[in-house]
Amino acid sequence: MTQSKSAIQLNQILQEDADSVLNWLKTIELKPSSAPEEFNWLGLAEAASFDALEDDRHLPSNSIKWAEVAIEVYDRLAKSANIDTRDSLLNSSMMLRAAMIVKFGAIPDHPVLDLNSILHWFKDSLKMSYSEATTKATNWKKCQIEEIRELRKIKNRLQPISVLAESGKVVLLPEVNLWLSLQKKLP
Repeated sequence: MTQSKSAIQLNQILQEDADSVLNWLKTIELKPSSAPEEFNWLGLAEAASFDALEDDRHLPSNSIKWAEVAIEVYDRLAKSANIDTRDSLLNSSMMLRAAMIVKFGAIPDHPVLDLNSILHWFKDSLKMSYSEATTKATNWKKCQIEEIRELRKIKNRLQPISVLAESGKVVLLPEVNLWLSLQKKLP
């Protein structure tokens, strides 16, 4: 069986070190026409994410660089995706950030380890207040389908924050903890 051109390209990129891949991504950002055709971008994000989380293969700095690759690709893909795919890609990006923060600690303004990037993403994505969500969550089976979907999105977006809270390695604001207390009640 022969590999597709995109699979071969992905395998070649993954043979590089994370710094080289980041430089390649920056080159493509400056000159989009240099991007390979039909490249498996999601495959790159997932493979880089795996390498970032792999404990015994990489030094911490290399793990963080692979996380940076994955996050950059997830975020780029999200910019051009439909709303459901965008939510999924951004959730993957934020889950990776959360896992890396648990592993290496939070560092303000860091491209991967900035806790505020997760918290702002969550807060900025809210389409209802906490009290509204609480009211709807108690009787979610009686809600309109769009409201149920929005409650589910809130639950999904709380997952990276939940990972952080369960680790005990970060202190979250009381407002964030309120949202977390609602997570199990959401559909």
